[in-house]
Amino acid sequence: MIEEASTKTIRVLSLFEMLNSGEIIKKKEAAERFNVSEKTIHRDLKEINVYCTHYKYKTLVNCVAYNREEKGYFLKVRNR
Repeated sequence: MIEEASTKTIRVLSLFEMLNSGEIIKKKEAAERFNVSEKTIHRDLKEINVYCTHYKYKTLVNCVAYNREEKGYFLKVRNR
């Protein structure tokens, strides 16, 4: 159980770090990288979105958004 929780924490933090550095996250590629389902990646991105919009980064970013051209998710920064 502890190992599973640790794995999730590392995965979610890694996804957040990727978004924060400007990367586009594609669910299929991320699922393969972390050896989980695309649905799991989707849930992780939703958790990151909640954190960004309601807690720590409320004044800095809007949300995790989907880019149709790139077919992936990115961190959408609010216009100042």
